Amino acid sequence: MATGLLVLHPRAPPVERPPGHLEIAPDRTKTGPWDRLHSTIGGLEGSGMNLERWLLVLLLFAPGLVVADVEVCADPESDFGGENGTPQLLTSAITVTDNFIIEDLQVVVDITHPFVGDLVIDLFSPSGTSLRLHDGDGGDADNLQVIYSDDGVANGSQSYVSGCYMQPSGGELATFDGEQVAGLWTLAVFDSYPSNNDGTLESWCLRGFEAPTTVTDPCAVPPVPEPKTPIVDRVVLVLVDGLRYTEGLGHPTRQYVPNMDTLAQQGVIIEPFLNDGNTVTIAGIPAIMNGSWAGSTPFFDPDCQQDSIFSNTPYVQEYVRRQLGFSAQDCAYVLGPVCPWRGSFHPSYGPDYWPQWIETSGGDDANWLVAQNLIATTKPRFLTFYLPSVDSAGHSGDWDAYLAAIENADSIIGELWTTLQSDPDYADNTVMLITNDHGRHTDNFAGHGNGCIGCRQIQLLAIGPGIRSGLISTLERTIPDIAPTLARLLGAEAQFSSGEIMTEILEPGMFLRGDANMDGALDLADVVTNLGVLFQGMPSTCHAALDNNDDNSLDVADPIHLLTHLFQGGPLPSLPYPNCGVDPTGATLGCAGHLRCD
Repeated sequence: MATGLLVLHPRAPPVERPPGHLEIAPDRTKTGPWDRLHSTIGGLEGSGMNLERWLLVLLLFAPGLVVADVEVCADPESDFGGENGTPQLLTSAITVTDNFIIEDLQVVVDITHPFVGDLVIDLFSPSGTSLRLHDGDGGDADNLQVIYSDDGVANGSQSYVSGCYMQPSGGELATFDGEQVAGLWTLAVFDSYPSNNDGTLESWCLRGFEAPTTVTDPCAVPPVPEPKTPIVDRVVLVLVDGLRYTEGLGHPTRQYVPNMDTLAQQGVIIEPFLNDGNTVTIAGIPAIMNGSWAGSTPFFDPDCQQDSIFSNTPYVQEYVRRQLGFSAQDCAYVLGPVCPWRGSFHPSYGPDYWPQWIETSGGDDANWLVAQNLIATTKPRFLTFYLPSVDSAGHSGDWDAYLAAIENADSIIGELWTTLQSDPDYADNTVMLITNDHGRHTDNFAGHGNGCIGCRQIQLLAIGPGIRSGLISTLERTIPDIAPTLARLLGAEAQFSSGEIMTEILEPGMFLRGDANMDGALDLADVVTNLGVLFQGMPSTCHAALDNNDDNSLDVADPIHLLTHLFQGGPLPSLPYPNCGVDPTGATLGCAGHLRCD
């Protein structure tokens, strides 16, 4: 469907319109709903607003896309590899119901695995034809996110997480040309070294074409997503390094973390929340930041004049800065007396969008002093606050020192939340999320780094506007889900993350008041939609968004309120505008779903 512009003029002859599009016909006999509308708002004509003309302008934008004739996907999110009782061979099947002869084929594969050289991947057609897509290539590279195409780059010539179109290892997808697309297609993933690591088949898709296609730029950079409507203005991410769950929120009485216990009762915790990758800091922290286990690459950091690492995929701060226009100062990262583990060098993001790295003299107390000063002065909109002392104390093997470090970190977190709520720039518009990178061995608190439950189970606590209150969510979540959730809170998209937005921790029924057509902007199209709901029975999943004046009723005063704001400098729609949120007045108009706030 091509981009289009449809103008409905008050005196235009009838036109054929696509199903579901709003039609307003003011040239008909003025009886019924249109007559009632006209008489109600007619008095506004004297204000200089020619309502009958520009109430009828409807812009319909439907971006043109080149798509497959059929695309069918599966999201098994299934573990394999044989390390921890998982199957060494994993198969996933999809059924295509379309009927045509294949002239071109593409396969999209997303696998999380810390050593892609262990993997063998085969595709089987309904007629039994097979093709090897991946044959143990890639060595110790992390993860595989590839679109297999005969027009792609040579297998392995680009990173397997670059998103490039890539040729199969074992031949051409043209092998399937001439076959019927309909039927059962199977992807088989085999880990040839089961004692090494487990992996996860996150998703895969089959794209079938009735005519040959050409990929002109196999590694073209995808466009940067447009901003979404934010849920909050600010977020604070607190990283407590090395806290074992059994001494944190997983303790029966939570005796070492009374402040986090109080916050948990006002917000959300997730049980279980897991590090599902490498349970060491140098892997866990980047995975929190970039929302994936895509790993990091060693390099010599000229700013630190020492060896460091950079992320293979963008940090969440890079998404926020590029998509939302935040400054580096808006995205401060307080990390301690270490050379930072850098963000990515992604062509769409990279160093121009890294956060402001702030080194300190070291330890939780030193980092807290710096964070307090930032909150009071530069007021970052995305503050990352690292607390390293729990892990350091744990490695000392001194149990009492470990517990004391936990209690001190908990005290700092309590003070942090109090500070935020007493600052008018942060109060009532900030979400704080508390987590950690790994736990500690179940049977030896002094270490960590394997797949034991003590190392894997960590905590996630979230509190603030738009976050549900008093909830213990039992939907299992993992580290890669943090970055996309933080990005969504601010209105950005973690474009290359393998994680998911944790929608279950968000308040249900959030909406953007005034945004009747759910496109994220307030304009005349919202007025037209509002009128359609009122006078033509147009369906709406979110009546609360149409209640512009927040009087808990839908009537003509609502579009008039928005018109007055748009063209006469009248008052804004009521809260939660300009953010997504729930109605602060507890009104009864419902919202079953708002596209900009999902």
